[in-house]
Amino acid sequence: MTKSRANKVIWYIANRELVDQLLSARFLIIMVLVVCLVPLAVYVGLQDYKSRLHDYDRLVSDKQKIVASEAGKSVSGEDNPWTPENELTVFRAIRRPDPLSVFIRGLDGALPEYWDFTPTGIEEGPSALRPKRLSDLLGQLDMEFLIRVALGLLAILLAFDAVSGEKEMGTLRLAFSQPISRAGFLTGKLIAGAIALLVPVAAAFLVALLSSKIFGMESLPADGSMKLLLIFMASSIYLLCLYSLGLLISSLTRSQKTSIIVLLVIWVILTLAASPVATFTAQAASPAPSRHIIESQKKMLDDTIRAETEKAMGAAYKDVTGIENRMSYGDFLKNKEAVLRRIDPILSSYVNKRRQLLTEIQQEADRKENRQNRIARTIMWLSPATTFTNVTTDLSGTGDESRMAWLEAVERYANRLGTALFEDPPQITVRLGGMTGTFERRKLPSVSELPAFASPKNDVAATVQGGLPSIMILSIYTVVFIIAGFAAFIRYDVR
Repeated sequence: MTKSRANKVIWYIANRELVDQLLSARFLIIMVLVVCLVPLAVYVGLQDYKSRLHDYDRLVSDKQKIVASEAGKSVSGEDNPWTPENELTVFRAIRRPDPLSVFIRGLDGALPEYWDFTPTGIEEGPSALRPKRLSDLLGQLDMEFLIRVALGLLAILLAFDAVSGEKEMGTLRLAFSQPISRAGFLTGKLIAGAIALLVPVAAAFLVALLSSKIFGMESLPADGSMKLLLIFMASSIYLLCLYSLGLLISSLTRSQKTSIIVLLVIWVILTLAASPVATFTAQAASPAPSRHIIESQKKMLDDTIRAETEKAMGAAYKDVTGIENRMSYGDFLKNKEAVLRRIDPILSSYVNKRRQLLTEIQQEADRKENRQNRIARTIMWLSPATTFTNVTTDLSGTGDESRMAWLEAVERYANRLGTALFEDPPQITVRLGGMTGTFERRKLPSVSELPAFASPKNDVAATVQGGLPSIMILSIYTVVFIIAGFAAFIRYDVR
């Protein structure tokens, strides 16, 4: 058979298969279902985004008011109980919700609204999305869910009888009574499936964009359209991957009943069970304490060594001034240089000891958490469906890569702020008997004199770099399933 004739046969098979798939009840039902659910998903996502954006604006406004007050003009680095505001709020890193969470919610609502910075380290604020109903805890309806579950189901429903079904009907033997190769036959099926699955994906994204405009969403960020295009391409690869898996199973079974049962079991495992299994396995393999527990441990430790340090500085204050029955700022100013010469080594020892002990606690917690995340992500890569979840959330800026980028930015700022303020405190508290006194070691800095927090980059280059490993793994799955499908069909008994 000449090359041109072989191509004509392939396109004839692809055209016939494509028409059958587009007109099939399973295709029409699932496509209508997805297209009808997309506006609902966008509406829910948009309302959630607007609510979190309102909270963000409120937090920013509150912080600006405090920065503009006396608390921003002279920063002590402590939350003094007798001041009306929490002075540490002037350092607060507030996270703006990502606009693409309207379409791909990911972890955007689960991350903290803000992070506070204290002498003992980082304190997380509440999650941006606080559940109010049981349904809030049982999953979320967004584009990722609809494509992964609903269109993923469509992909295997279109492929389960592509070979075994034609064998049962006798059309497979009839087809090979004509001059056509097995590779050409399966290639036609593959092309038809790929084109058929592009239709509902394109329709879903188009309806999502139109719905967002109708429901009053502001324009997408500058790189939002490019990110959505990348998510569309990743969605197409994912559906082709499941369709190729369906062709493989259909080429390994002798009846379409066996094929659909096997594929449905695989679909349940890959799309519904893989994610919780990854989470539970990671938690069992590497238990990690919550950040709130770590924060409590660090605060208790700091309170202990801080009390000891304040008493030691009180004893030094008494030795220098010779005063033990009172503590006044005037007495401190008269003997400031001598008092600081005695107190500074004690303070330096306290700061070094605090840094060492708190770093050990944090590093151990980070090690366990990072190991837990690596285990969970590795297990998720074993499933095309959960790999697709990683891809879409990373590309939209609402996934694990974004979470890590925020945590790294917060950690960098905590280190910079610690060096500039907390490890060289401008004021000290001295305890003498039952008395305490707070004195200035140096001029209190203003917010403008201290480092400013820089949010992590979330541009196209950063998101592509974060999603690239998952894209490669998803592509490898697709290629492997296609090759295995061709290999199985070559040995398939068409009689």
